[in-house]
Formats: sequence, C-alpha cells, structure tokens
Amino acid sequence: MEFEILAKSLIEQYGLISIFLIVMLEYANFPLPSEVVLPFIGIMVSKGNIDFGLALTISIIGGIVGSTINYLLGLYFGKPILKYMMKKYPKTRYSIKSSMWWMNKYGKISVMLARGIPVARTIISIPAGINKMNINIFVLYSTIGISLWNTILIFLGYILGDNLSNIAYLIKNYSLIVGIVLVSVIVIIYSKKRKKIGTSCRK
Repeated sequence: MEFEILAKSLIEQYGLISIFLIVMLEYANFPLPSEVVLPFIGIMVSKGNIDFGLALTISIIGGIVGSTINYLLGLYFGKPILKYMMKKYPKTRYSIKSSMWWMNKYGKISVMLARGIPVARTIISIPAGINKMNINIFVLYSTIGISLWNTILIFLGYILGDNLSNIAYLIKNYSLIVGIVLVSVIVIIYSKKRKKIGTSCRK
C-alpha cells in the first residue's frame, strides 16, 4: 500500500519522468504493482493532466528498459538470480517455475504471452537471458506484449475513472482465471507425456 501511495504521489508531482521510472522498476521486478500504477495513469489522462499517447509510449519504453535489465541479469548471472528470488520471496516460486517452463516449451513466443500473466510478466525476462535468446527478438516480442498489457490497464483507468477498486477487482479475477487455465494446460500436457512414456515402456 505504501508503494502505491508513493507511486501515485510521484506521478502527480513529476508526470512523465515518474511514469518511466516507476514502470521501469516494476518490470525490473521491484514490488510496484502495475495493476494500480497504470490505471492511475489512465485516470490522470481522463482528467486532462497527461496525454494518453505520450503516457502510453513512455510506459512502454519504461517496460522495455526494465525487462532488458532483467534479461541482462539472466544472461550474465543465470540461475543463481532465480534461486535467490525464490529463497527471498517464496511466493514467486510458482511464477518462476512457470516462466522457466514456458520459456523452455515455447521459446520466444512465451516472452510475449507472459506479459499478460501476473508476476510471470516481469520474471520471464530472466529465463530469456538464461536461455541466451537473441536480444533483438527479445525486445521485439517484449514490446508487443508490454504494449498490449499497458494499453489495457491505462485504458481501464481512463474508462472507469477513480474506481480503482473496481479495476483491482477485474484484474484479480482475471489473474485467477489465467492461473486456472495455466495449471490446467500444464496438467494436460504432463498427463499426455506420462501416457506416451507408459506406451513406450509397454512396447
């Protein structure tokens, strides 16, 4: 909650510079919730304090810079970074393991898809670095995913105005649905693999 209040205060006082810094830090895995920060930017747009296109562009650039920082951490420091995060923040273990699974299974497309998945959208950059994905490909797919996510949240703030509680409710339920779908997909794929292994052994 303190982070949210501080983020709002900074955006109100310093505008675009604050948007860039806050979004960059959030995508670099600092505990700044985009579910609150980005809709708040939309609220300021609706009040005429900030231009929508400019605010969105700055938020996307901030997201790309923050993601690239994580990518470089993964590239040069590798798996110890993820192990440290899982030890320091146990709640991230599932998201980290999911990110690694998505990266190993789907490669570059996972960088784009993960941007719409809570927590995983920021962590996915580290596995991309660990896997030494081409930096240009990483930036391209990150830009697409970040652009979509940031646009949705800023637009929600713009449409719903000061109703941040309603936005938080929508995102919370969205996150739950995404989590259920991901778990279901993983279970189905795992079950199919087990069946294939069982069939091969019987032969």
